[in-house]
This record gives sequence, C-alpha cells and structure tokens, in this order.
Amino acid sequence: MRYLFILIFVAVVLAGCSEDKVVTSVDLYFMEITETRFKLASETRDFDGPQPGIKSVMEAWVEGPRSSELSRVVPEDVRLLDGFVRDSVAYVDFSTEITKAPMGGELEAVLVQSIVMTAAQVQGVNAVQIMVEGEIIESLAGHMLINRPIQITPSKNDNRPVSS
Repeated sequence: MRYLFILIFVAVVLAGCSEDKVVTSVDLYFMEITETRFKLASETRDFDGPQPGIKSVMEAWVEGPRSSELSRVVPEDVRLLDGFVRDSVAYVDFSTEITKAPMGGELEAVLVQSIVMTAAQVQGVNAVQIMVEGEIIESLAGHMLINRPIQITPSKNDNRPVSS
C-alpha cells in the first residue's frame, strides 16, 4: 500500500512537470538610425508567463536592443524607477538621467514614441504618462509636452498601437 501511495505521488509530480511553459512575445521599440533621420523600429522579446507587466516590459526596454542594427534611445545610466498601470494609464517613472542627454526635437520625438509604443504592448494600457523621479514634468528636452498622459490609438496599417 505504501508503494502504491509513492507511485501515485511520483506520477502526480511528473505530470505537473510536463506542462508547457507559457511565453509571451512583446515588441519593444528602439531607434534605427538611417542616413537622413532617426526612426522607430521594433525588436521582439519573449517574456515568461501569459502577459508581462509594465515594469518588466519597460525594464527590458531600458536595457536596450539586442540587435546591432538598432540603437538605444536613452543613455545607459537611465534607470526605470517604477512602472504601474492605473485606470488604463501606464505610469513609467525614470531617473533624472533621461533628461540629461543632449537631444533635438527629432530625437526627443523618437524617445517619447518609443516609450509610448513599448508601454502600449502591455494589455489594458490605453495611455502612457512619462514621469521623472516621481514627478510629472513638462518635457524631457524642451520639444515635446509630456505633462499629460499620451493616448494610444490603433494604427490603420496594422494592429500595433501608435501614440497620438
């Protein structure tokens, strides 16, 4: 009888081990540098589980692209301080270094769009509020206002969201 119990226990444990691991693919948006401009380009990353949270997705974004054809949008010393979703708005809070990099209007636009497009990949996010050191600020570099949540609308060309 004791051996039967052990045999059943081992069978249950082994059955639990055979479950397939759930992996979710998410597009992270980085910068592609062309001869004439900066533009957004995506890189797909796999996350364990059915749906990664905003903090996991944005931490992967801060780490930068794996592809040598894409470039970081933020300096390497930028850190994600927090990320959460409330009332369909993703709040992403970065260290102050995100405002220290010299950037013109085009680069700032790519930076803001890459944050918004990446955060938009998280289920339930309809808008993105960029913050610095826990505060909502006017702009990252003086060219684009970020003092309100940036709304996300679906693109007409595909199912990926675009910022408006």
